[in-house]
Amino acid sequence: MTEILGVGLHGKIVGYLTQTTKGQITFRFTEAYLSSPNRPVLSQSFEDNLSRIYSDQKRSLPPFFANLIPEHGTLRELIEKNLGVETDNDLALLEAVGRDLPGAVEVIRVNEDSFPSKDDQAMFAYITEDSDDSLKAEAMGLRFSLAGVQMKFSVLRDPEKIALPAHNQDGDWIVKLGSARFPFVVQNEYAVMQWAKAAAFDVPECYIQDAKTVSIALKNQADFGDSVFVIRRYDRNLGKRIHQEDFAQVTSKKPSLKYDQLKYEQCAGLVKQLGGDDTYYEFIRRLTFMIASGNADAHLKNWSLLYLDSQYPSLAPMYDQVCTIAWPELDSKLALKLASTKNLFALDLQRFEELAKRADADLTKTAETVQETLSRLVEAWNRSQIFNLLPLPHAQRLQDFWGQVPLLRPFVSSMTWPG
Repeated sequence: MTEILGVGLHGKIVGYLTQTTKGQITFRFTEAYLSSPNRPVLSQSFEDNLSRIYSDQKRSLPPFFANLIPEHGTLRELIEKNLGVETDNDLALLEAVGRDLPGAVEVIRVNEDSFPSKDDQAMFAYITEDSDDSLKAEAMGLRFSLAGVQMKFSVLRDPEKIALPAHNQDGDWIVKLGSARFPFVVQNEYAVMQWAKAAAFDVPECYIQDAKTVSIALKNQADFGDSVFVIRRYDRNLGKRIHQEDFAQVTSKKPSLKYDQLKYEQCAGLVKQLGGDDTYYEFIRRLTFMIASGNADAHLKNWSLLYLDSQYPSLAPMYDQVCTIAWPELDSKLALKLASTKNLFALDLQRFEELAKRADADLTKTAETVQETLSRLVEAWNRSQIFNLLPLPHAQRLQDFWGQVPLLRPFVSSMTWPG
């Protein structure tokens, strides 16, 4: 039997995911969406050919939808186990968590008996009440999807408790767990995010909270340790969903291709094309911060676009900012190439000038933006005493790192370091 899932955006069906009896999964937009003069954008990856029927040769979800569900790892295994979803059944998992996906998109099973013959009135009224998987997901409290591999949950919070959302509620915060493999990761991410905030970057509200405030139902899902990192979802605001997509979705890359497939200069050129010079220079500032904070893991899924008006994108607030060089066992190579290199210790101002050249941007202004950003980061680090927030071993690793990177070395003596 053919399976049909309605794809909603801001509460209205804009397309359908269909799986044939042979397993092929396709996506197409509705005629109503295609003819709408003020249609909201689902993804930049569709904009060049909206009338195309999208599919994947390996019978998996098209890349935009594949990036909506958790990647293979502990979080995905937990959700699959709790929901009874078959391992590696991406479509079933997408349906099970389809009511609380990143951004303003929803995916819900269509009742074939009421499948609309005309698309111009296709609304969620044509959607069945609930599928077995979505009901089970709500019963277990794990009906959300946060793409990625880290253990994290979409939650509701009040001053005294962090809890899973109830029926028909969206989580408006994300709680991220500590890790025995990566000690002090909670404190590390909080410190780096506070550094970004002090340097006037756009970051969501976040804090560290005692794990004792986590509800019993949530604690039953995983080991929360002593403390958790809690951050506000920027795609939720007072019950309203704001659409977003990460750069893997923007460029139609599968989650498994979030490394290596693109270069930072291509990302820079993309944001320049979509948002103009101001957005490009903000990207340069964020890339500079990523390097300065020792974050070697800024892959395609760690950059996103936000659609505040549903049509025109801007860079989403910063997220997943961790000083990864704090753990020597992690790869210290850049997630993507920057001007032909992944070597963090080869980065200098000339690399950014080469990036600007390839992105068709102003070389001099790009270099000035990098220098100004580094000065701002030094001032914010000292003024906000980030060195007291970052765990001591991590701060020491970062100090050594600044002394070894040509781009950062001229500023290292201006930084206040612990000890």
